[in-house]
Amino acid sequence: MFPTFTGNSRKSRNVNLSGQRAINPFTSTSWSPASPVGASQTVAHAQAERQQRQQERDRLKAALRIQRSWRGHRVRRGVRLSRRQLLDQLYSGGATVDALQRSIRGLPLILAVFQASKPEDHKRVRRVAQDLVQTRFGAFASGAVDASRMDKLTRVLIAVLERLDTGSLQSQAQILLEAVDGILNLRPQSLEQVLAQYYKVLGMCCHQIGPTSHSLDLVRNAVVAPLIATHTTRTFIKTAYHEFAFSYLSQHDLLLFEQNIGSFVEDIDLDHLSSSLLAAPPKDPKTPEAQSAVLWLLAHFVSLHKSKETSESHPQYLKTLYSLLCVTSDQIRAGFAPPDSRGSGERELDEAPEQNLPPYVSNSLATLIDKDEISGLLERFTVNYGESPDSELEDASFLAGYILTLMYCFPGLGDDIRMRLYLADISTRNGPVPAMKFFWDAMIKTSIFSAIASNEDATLDVLRHQRSSAQFGAATTHSQWHREWRTALLFLELYVFVLRLTDDDDFFGGLNPAMDAKDSGSRLRSSSLSKQELQRLTRFLKHLSFTLYYNPPESLTGVGLGSDTQGNLDGLLAHSARRRSPLNPGDRYKAATFVITAGIDFSTFRNLVTTTMRMLYERDSRRPFLPDGHWLMTSKFDMGGFLSAVVLEERRQHDIREAGEDDDEDGNEDADEDNMDVDEHITQTYAGQRRSHHAYMERLRAQQKKAARERMLAAHGPKLEILRNMPFVIPFETRVQLFRQFVHLDMERRRGATSAFEGDRWRPMAATHQAQITRGRVFTDAMSAFWDLNDKLKEPIQITFVDEFGMQEAGIDGGGVTKEFLTSVTQEAFTQDQRLFITNSNNSYYPNPCAVDQQREALRAARIPEESNAWRESMADLLRQYEFLGRIIGKCMYEGILINITFGGFFLLKWATANADTYRASINDLRELDEELYQGMMRLKNYSGDVTDLDLDFTITDQVSLPDEPVRTVTRNLVTGGDKVPVTNENRPLYISYVARHRLMVQPFQQTRAFLRGLGMIIDPGWLSMFNQTELQRLVGGDSSEIDVEDLRRHTVYGGVYEIGEDGEEHPTVKLFWEVLHGLEDEERREVLKYVTSTPRAPLLGFSQLRPAFGIRDGGSDEDRLPSASTCVNLLKLPRYKTAAVLRSKLLYAVKSGAGFDLS
Repeated sequence: MFPTFTGNSRKSRNVNLSGQRAINPFTSTSWSPASPVGASQTVAHAQAERQQRQQERDRLKAALRIQRSWRGHRVRRGVRLSRRQLLDQLYSGGATVDALQRSIRGLPLILAVFQASKPEDHKRVRRVAQDLVQTRFGAFASGAVDASRMDKLTRVLIAVLERLDTGSLQSQAQILLEAVDGILNLRPQSLEQVLAQYYKVLGMCCHQIGPTSHSLDLVRNAVVAPLIATHTTRTFIKTAYHEFAFSYLSQHDLLLFEQNIGSFVEDIDLDHLSSSLLAAPPKDPKTPEAQSAVLWLLAHFVSLHKSKETSESHPQYLKTLYSLLCVTSDQIRAGFAPPDSRGSGERELDEAPEQNLPPYVSNSLATLIDKDEISGLLERFTVNYGESPDSELEDASFLAGYILTLMYCFPGLGDDIRMRLYLADISTRNGPVPAMKFFWDAMIKTSIFSAIASNEDATLDVLRHQRSSAQFGAATTHSQWHREWRTALLFLELYVFVLRLTDDDDFFGGLNPAMDAKDSGSRLRSSSLSKQELQRLTRFLKHLSFTLYYNPPESLTGVGLGSDTQGNLDGLLAHSARRRSPLNPGDRYKAATFVITAGIDFSTFRNLVTTTMRMLYERDSRRPFLPDGHWLMTSKFDMGGFLSAVVLEERRQHDIREAGEDDDEDGNEDADEDNMDVDEHITQTYAGQRRSHHAYMERLRAQQKKAARERMLAAHGPKLEILRNMPFVIPFETRVQLFRQFVHLDMERRRGATSAFEGDRWRPMAATHQAQITRGRVFTDAMSAFWDLNDKLKEPIQITFVDEFGMQEAGIDGGGVTKEFLTSVTQEAFTQDQRLFITNSNNSYYPNPCAVDQQREALRAARIPEESNAWRESMADLLRQYEFLGRIIGKCMYEGILINITFGGFFLLKWATANADTYRASINDLRELDEELYQGMMRLKNYSGDVTDLDLDFTITDQVSLPDEPVRTVTRNLVTGGDKVPVTNENRPLYISYVARHRLMVQPFQQTRAFLRGLGMIIDPGWLSMFNQTELQRLVGGDSSEIDVEDLRRHTVYGGVYEIGEDGEEHPTVKLFWEVLHGLEDEERREVLKYVTSTPRAPLLGFSQLRPAFGIRDGGSDEDRLPSASTCVNLLKLPRYKTAAVLRSKLLYAVKSGAGFDLS
């Protein structure tokens, strides 16, 4: 159009970024610029009008419905009113209608007008019910009233029963219960849909009526009528028993039922009741109400069985009882916890609050552990055992699960239950056998035992097998995997108990079956295992324990560790119905549970296996009966790099601990701030409760952190876990090297020197602690000077001795004076002061078990009031002496200084188990402690007459007087109420066990704990756990093997004219010395070694570890002089003798006479 135009003729797009719709102000009908216009306005108006019309229609329909409902209600109310009037006229005083006609006319009326909320209708129901009962339900029998109306009549009667007043219950319930009984006789199925409500009502009646009533027969008939109903289906009977259990027996305080249970039980089939409980077992009770219901159900179930006066066996009873106990085990355990455990002071955060069981529940459950009950249980088991070969393992498994659950539920009576089982004989096809041998035979037939005992690599697959078959739900506890583990666990529980009672004579006598047959009268001997059986058992235990400790727990469950997942085996073997606190962190860690039985969590399972294994190992290490190398498992490790790998693990664990301690310190500071000024009365306010809850949550988080850190430590140190819990799988020499490496690592950390590997090398690198020590009071001065150091006693100390005149002895402490100091402290504390430690018949030392009692008696004699400051300070000072002596022994071990002190093996066992606190007193330990007491216990064990004639009870007499004073004693109970429990032929094994426990654990508990606390302050308890009692003695006092003269020669240093020159040749006198030493007997060599070093034994790793090194220097040219020694620096001053004969005679004379000791 315009040829000269070069632009775009299209109109540009108008983009509106305001978010508002464009409008034409000239077409708008409103002054509002946002009003829609055009077609949009028309549509909007149409929608609004349509909505308005719909609302009008809805209002109209609603009004019509309201009017229709009101008219219907008004009509029904009128009809009801008229019918009620007819019914009232029918039952008025002037009516002449007989009861049958009245019931025929009145029954339809009451069914039509009945309303549960109307009390007048309740009266009308009772009138009609009375007529029905009086006419024996003639209205239905004659056909005048349809039989189907019984269904509604039943619901009406139960509704009335449910709402009866407590005051008039007994008088009004009778006619209603008679009517229900009549319906049951005519039409039982009428009750089937309301059985749950029916039994709940009956429970309420039994509770409110009270323990005695003239309506007992009526209530009893009402309770048992559905259970014995005839002309009905099996489904009805099953439903009736189910509701009887869960709707009636689960109610609390059924007073009428509980006091007259004998009359109820006659018509109750316990097999049917057990079957109903097994068919639908109680689910995990989450709420307190649900937990209480299951407890009452269990109590009533036990009472019913106890009241059944018949010798008939009920096979389902054991299974049912086991199922119910598993569900309620935690509540029962809390209710039956021993008094000492309830009042033990601090309660763990995740521990359930103390619970008191109702008296009836407590008394009923207590019958489960009666002597007669357990004996009867075993008799019933004997009768039913082995009905078919396939059922043998299942029967043994259920018995094992039941006994294990009993021991968990009644922690204070675990030993009594074990003893009942130990004394029992179980009939088999080959005749009666002791229970322990029975469960041994059952265990070795299991696939898990065969697989683990025969192949050390199969254990992991066996533990993982459960994951592949079933992981969740209580129903999985009946799988073969669970049955076999239950059998194995009960055998281990029983065998640990038997090992505690078995002395060496019985144990080793049972190793030979031929010899055992000659002494079949001994119960312990008949329960012993042969050598071949012990080899199989120990292989099973060590293979299983190795897998449980070496493999990360998540590898056993298949659950990985995450930020919110525990991922370990805390749930392994733990019952899925374990009740936990809502704030318990364990709730979130139940991703995978391996269910075996109640009370056996992963920690308990592993500890039981480890305890059995260690008890057998300790006996074998004391008196070998297994082949050499039987315990070693070096094939599982690369021994070439084992030392460096373990040291690396220890470094990692130390770093984790340090990081955790830093977090704990920060958390403690926060907690201290949160707890500041929080008083008991403040927590009663809302703000105080919030603050207290916050502090609790902080402690809970700290506990979670600690648990996570422990899991991380185990995951980063599998080899350390093995060394701490089953160290005997590694050779002893390797463990000694590791011990020294751990000490060196600790020295490095404390001194900050990376090249400091020898004690005398890093001594000048760190600040030392100085003290002046007076001869003759070394222990007292040492404690005054070094008590406040605590673990800083590990650091170098500088000692200056002061003689009896107060003059300082000359000399510089280059390590020798420290050794002299440490050996002097131990010499004075152990040999001169018999108050802290005493010796047994073998001259082995152990803490004086009477020390605490003697101190208390001395304070009473001094008339110092108990619980006064002076009393408490004196008792604390005694325990501080034990603790300080433990630190001194630890310092000697830390520095590698040997001491010539022999400790009792039972006392050293406590060192080895201090890390896990797993020491268990045994009769053999008692023999080492007190031979006379041990012989007395053996005479009691073998006494052929009636033990009650000896007039013994479960008490023991402890001496409280000092050795140089007239004997004073005090009698203490071995068990609660022990003075009222006589010792019988049956319970004497338990009495012997408790005597051993008291003498070895209870009486010296405070002294031992204080000593181990001090020892653990210097030497990590985990390091000590790598050794058994014999090895610990060698670690403290040196090797008792023959003195290696050449090893001593290689590591001897020379001084003076004896110093080796550039030619490398020894001095002629030195050559004569080694020639003489080679010619001496080993005992004479030890005397020479003791003369120079103060100890007759060599270090475990040879004389290269002797600190200070063995030294020889010139003692002059006078051949008439005797050799002399400076034991503080391990130095022999040897005159220059010309002949071997003279040197030998002078040396032996000096050694045997003890002459020539001095300080250089």
